[in-house]
Amino acid sequence: MKYKLILNIVEFKDIENDWQDLYDEDKENTVFQSFEFNYFSWIYDLAQANNTLAIVIAYDSDKIKAIFPFYIDKKSRLRFINDLHADFCNAISLVDINFNEVVKVLRCNFKFRYFQLVNLKKESSLLDYSKISRCNIISDVDYSVLNLNKGIFPDNCLYYKSKQKTEFRRILKLNKDKDYKIIDYTNTVFPKFQIEILREKMILLGIRDKNFLSKSQLLLIEELYLNGKVILSIVSERGVVNAISFIINSPSEYLVWIDMYDDSMVINLYNYILAISSLSYEESVKINFGRGSYNYKIKNFLPLEKKLFSMYIFSSKYSELKFFFERRVVQLIKRVYNKIK
Repeated sequence: MKYKLILNIVEFKDIENDWQDLYDEDKENTVFQSFEFNYFSWIYDLAQANNTLAIVIAYDSDKIKAIFPFYIDKKSRLRFINDLHADFCNAISLVDINFNEVVKVLRCNFKFRYFQLVNLKKESSLLDYSKISRCNIISDVDYSVLNLNKGIFPDNCLYYKSKQKTEFRRILKLNKDKDYKIIDYTNTVFPKFQIEILREKMILLGIRDKNFLSKSQLLLIEELYLNGKVILSIVSERGVVNAISFIINSPSEYLVWIDMYDDSMVINLYNYILAISSLSYEESVKINFGRGSYNYKIKNFLPLEKKLFSMYIFSSKYSELKFFFERRVVQLIKRVYNKIK
């Protein structure tokens, strides 16, 4: 196997077709491994800061076999492109690649403090290399999924008790005067203006801070929408949008990625219920609630919780000790803050 580094946007664009072919071969890939997500994340966001592109491609007989979508951030950490907004990260590959060789290629060509590879599912082949020198695997975040048979929600979830079904009916009744629709690029222009209005409302209400849904992130979402990878679940009343969920549409599942909502009573849950009802009515589906264990999702929908893993590889014992010391200090500060808040 041979390796090549992709170091600039021209080279990045040149491998689009190869990337797409590789991505399409594995239906378990998520949109976060797609060319569009990585390319436009770089253009609209990461390229604007002091970051370094460090994509590694593995090839044999001039055919690309694997892609590792990495970059080095301004703090000298090697990371997956846009891991901050990617619920799931991974390489794109259909063959076994010796990750030790990838590590060597990167260390020979760049200076950085450590590898910070987050949001890995347990199926990621990268975790097979946990015995690399000074490699640490941490699991400190979950994700959750709900498998539904084709049919009428919530009856198509076989393990729901009357308690869950009664609560769903209560939420539907509270919002019975609202309008609902799911839109995609084939039937509706991307509603950027309505999204920006709801964003400002959320900030004013204190639901989100001023950094929520930045201009660069919204540009990325619009690109994904126009490429058919994101659909929107929208609740409104008298022409005013009350809630929007950005749902990633992939071959194997629907992933509820980003939620927006105002202070209408249980409006976000109402949007979830109608979205799940619509998506599961004509086919059996997997609903992925994404990264993070949010109590209102777990309590109301009872999804199956699964672990995500982070992989850290350090170049020295000092950098390893320093990282875990700083991590522990931050955890203690957060714990104290939560107690006195």
